[in-house]
Amino acid sequence: MNPLVSINIATFNSAKTLVKCLDSVKMQDYKNIEVVIMDSFSKDKTIDIARSYGARIVYAPDLARARQAGSDASRGQYIFIVDSDQVLEPNVVGLCVAACEEEGFDGCTLFEKSLIIKNTFVEQVIAYDKEIFHSLHDDDPIKGTAIPRFFRTSYFKRVRFEENPPITFEHTIIHQKIVEMGAKIKFVDAFIWHHETSTIREVARKFFRYGYYYIPAFKFNRSLAVHHSLPRRTYFHYRALKNPVLFIGLFYVYFVKAISAALGAYVFLLKLNDK
Repeated sequence: MNPLVSINIATFNSAKTLVKCLDSVKMQDYKNIEVVIMDSFSKDKTIDIARSYGARIVYAPDLARARQAGSDASRGQYIFIVDSDQVLEPNVVGLCVAACEEEGFDGCTLFEKSLIIKNTFVEQVIAYDKEIFHSLHDDDPIKGTAIPRFFRTSYFKRVRFEENPPITFEHTIIHQKIVEMGAKIKFVDAFIWHHETSTIREVARKFFRYGYYYIPAFKFNRSLAVHHSLPRRTYFHYRALKNPVLFIGLFYVYFVKAISAALGAYVFLLKLNDK
């Protein structure tokens, strides 16, 4: 039995990375796949690229609503959340289907690795960060670090976001809601490669944006927002010390993330008070 898997990819001006992402989907060993693109009104060639790969396209104004729209448009027995800047190893989908069909699980978290392009210190630190995160298989919905990706559709379609869904932490919110439904999740040692920021300025810009949307996420689920903002518990595992230089780099990058996110949250509150 080869159940249909719906690959859900959220996009916004994603033309630079989308071709590699869709090529990796096309090259999967497991072939019974459909692609659903959830686009937030891109201005570049994103839609043209998606159409050239035969993807179904739906539109949504933000990321949380994009997840909902992708779920609603999916016809598969499983939904696989993929980011437009990720590249899948050829066996990923097949291993996830096997875990669910043969072992009775309802979803999978996966091992994510960083694509190092420029070999900067920041790239090395972020890659080390992911290596620690995922090597411990810590996929607790609140305190863990592994990001959920693959779910049985019967669970996913029951996840409904409120009227004003938070944009930050939407992966974790989905994971938590599905686990609360009684779903059994397995960590699968299959690789997803992720394009990462290569400079500290890019890190600061990215986490300023996260911080800007932090307040709505905090109001939505305080425990989740707090645990995913503090240094992860994996940092205090002995494996985190295997490279002391990169371990110190983790806290340097984390400091920049924290300051940038705090500034983003401050700007959000200023705009909120102006209304």
